[in-house]
Amino acid sequence: MKILICDSLENEVLNSFSEIGEIKDISHEENKIDELSKNIVDSEVVVIRSATTINKDLIKSAKQLKIIARCGVGIDNIDLEQASKSNIYVTNSPNANIISVAELTIGLIIGAARNIHSSNNSLKSGEWNRQKFIGTELYEKQLGLIGFGKAANEVAKRLTAFGMRIVFFDPYIDESKNDAIKVDLDYLMQTSDVISIHVIKTKETENLIDSKYLKMIKEGGIIVNTSRGGIVDEKSLFELVDDKKIIFGGLDVYEKEPPEVGESFSNSNIITTPHLGASTKEAQLKAGKQTAENVKNILNGDLNSVINP
Repeated sequence: MKILICDSLENEVLNSFSEIGEIKDISHEENKIDELSKNIVDSEVVVIRSATTINKDLIKSAKQLKIIARCGVGIDNIDLEQASKSNIYVTNSPNANIISVAELTIGLIIGAARNIHSSNNSLKSGEWNRQKFIGTELYEKQLGLIGFGKAANEVAKRLTAFGMRIVFFDPYIDESKNDAIKVDLDYLMQTSDVISIHVIKTKETENLIDSKYLKMIKEGGIIVNTSRGGIVDEKSLFELVDDKKIIFGGLDVYEKEPPEVGESFSNSNIITTPHLGASTKEAQLKAGKQTAENVKNILNGDLNSVINP
C-alpha cells in the first residue's frame, strides 16, 4: 500500500504510517505540486495538513485512492463532494489542536487589549511613549463567542477565570455548561467588548461578519479570528481599525493565504499571525498520531472517523 505524505510530519507519526504501508514523502520537494500530481495516481492513502489542497482534478486522477487523511481540523482544502463521488473516505483529527487554538486566541485578545505588539515595536524603534499605549482590562467585560464548539468552550472556561461575562451565538447549540448565555448575532456584535470567532467555513458562514456587522461593534471593541479565513470581511476590518472605530483586531487566518501584505496591512494595529492556531509541538503530534490511528481503523472497517457521506 502506497501512502503519500504531502506535508511535514513528526518522525513518530511517520513511523506509525510506515506500519500501515510504504511511505512516499514529498513534503520537502521543491516542486511539490508536480510530485503530488505524479504520485497521487497510484497512492491508496494521501496524508495532508493545511498547506496542501486536494482538488477535484487530483481526486479524479487518483485511480487507487481509498483515504484522504487530514492532520488537523479544517477540510476546506479537500473537495469533499468529489471524494464522495469517487468512493474515497475523508478523515481528520478535530480534537488535536483545540487547546492550542484556545491559547492563541487568548494571547491575541490580551495582546490587543494591552497593545503588546505595537508597544513592543515602538520601544524597539527607540520611542518611550507610555501614554500612547493605554490599554483596557478584560475584567468584568463581555466576551462574545461566534460559534460555541470545543475551542470556543476552552476559551470561555479560561476567560471566565479573568472575570469576563460570556455570551455566544451558535444556531446549533441551545445552552452552555459553563454559564455562557446564548444570544442572537446582532446583540452579540452590539454589546460585546471582545468578540472571538470559532466557526468552520461553509456557504453559511462565508463572509458572515461583513461590513454591516463590523460596524455594529462598539467603539473600543476587539475582534479576533482564529477559525478560518473568509469569515470576516478583512478589508472592512482594516478600514475600521485604521479609523479607530475598533480599538484592535487579531487575525490568524485570512481569505487568501498567504495574504497580500500592502501598506494598509503593514501599518495597521491589527495583530497578524501566519495561521499559527495549531502550530504547537503538542498539537502537531496529536493531530498526526490521531490521523494515523484513523487510517488504521478505516482500513480495518471502522468508519467512525469518516466525515464525508
